[in-house]
Amino acid sequence: MTLFWLIEALRQNYIEYFRLFHGQHGIRVCVESDAAWIVANGPPGNHILRANLSETATDEDIDALLAAIARHTGGVRWLLFPQDRPRDLRRRLASRGLPAGTGDHWMFCRLQQVPACAHTSQLCVRRVQTKPDLRVWWTASALGFGMTQRAAQRWYDAYRRHGFGRLASVRNFIGQVERDTVASATLVLAGGIAGIYDVSTLPAYRGRGYASALIRHLLAQARQVGFSHAGLQTRDAIDLYRKLGFEAGFQEEEFFWSADS
Repeated sequence: MTLFWLIEALRQNYIEYFRLFHGQHGIRVCVESDAAWIVANGPPGNHILRANLSETATDEDIDALLAAIARHTGGVRWLLFPQDRPRDLRRRLASRGLPAGTGDHWMFCRLQQVPACAHTSQLCVRRVQTKPDLRVWWTASALGFGMTQRAAQRWYDAYRRHGFGRLASVRNFIGQVERDTVASATLVLAGGIAGIYDVSTLPAYRGRGYASALIRHLLAQARQVGFSHAGLQTRDAIDLYRKLGFEAGFQEEEFFWSADS
């Protein structure tokens, strides 16, 4: 698979991840041929995830897109990708004076090259398949990310609504040591790639390899159901994921629009 294909596959996976939140109070997700975006005015954020605008009349198209978003929020993060159109979209956004920045690194791995899971005698990995299990995942994820359970409620509601069936494209996992839940993560099987999200370890249990063991389990699960590649986004855990077989392939380029700018 080419890097171009991997980036687009993971972006589609990313869009499907955000679509899980659509319909919750205050959250709107729009996925159309010319653009994809989410407005949540809180977690999981306001993002433009895809732009496929015409090469002609593009300034008008940008105005129309931002006007549509402005009906729901006063600010959004616009992520740029190699596949976005028009080809000079970066220049057009910069010429509007939108502040620019860089975001997460997108990393990929070939699942056929991932080593077999090392035996971890302490950690027991369990897939979430019931609402009580999801509440355990929700609590652990909130603690791992330093969020209140109220802030993390949107993830609980999204995954509860998606369900836990055998063919579910979204699968949540918890890692436990004896009876304590110490780590949590999510696997999204969409867009032709296995996306890894929401990886967290409770503060008291960090530095013991639990997150690595949990991720290896997710990679094995993805390979078992026939996926050839996995991908994820990370800001500061590049070395950790390289040890697990991932390679950096793309860093997000961002522009920030606000109604006041």
